[in-house]
Amino acid sequence: MARPQYKPTAAQRRSVSIAAGAGVSHEEIAIGLGIAKMTLQKHFAYELTEGAYRRRQEVLEAMFRAAKKGNVAAQKAYAALMPKVAAPPLPPERQEVPEGKKAQAAADAKTAQAGTEWADLLPSVPAQ
Repeated sequence: MARPQYKPTAAQRRSVSIAAGAGVSHEEIAIGLGIAKMTLQKHFAYELTEGAYRRRQEVLEAMFRAAKKGNVAAQKAYAALMPKVAAPPLPPERQEVPEGKKAQAAADAKTAQAGTEWADLLPSVPAQ
């Protein structure tokens, strides 16, 4: 007789998303639930990914609210987080447009003799 299919409960789903959001490994979560790692990954895929991110976001929002209310511990914890924010893009007029391969090769060819034994024999081509 075949074993009945595993059916996760709402409490287990919540527990998995909280643990995954805190950075607990999949193997440790599976051990905590008493199931195989593959079973965890099959039945809790959402909780291990999006659910974990949502729980983490909830905690960050709560920490930020507490920090704004004057909670010094929350302020320090929030300030200690390493932001992964990209620098804002430069305005179009300040962005450098990379040269194409042919233009770069032509520019390199003008100074190819520099630093070699050919430097004295070949004339330098003035930059345009």
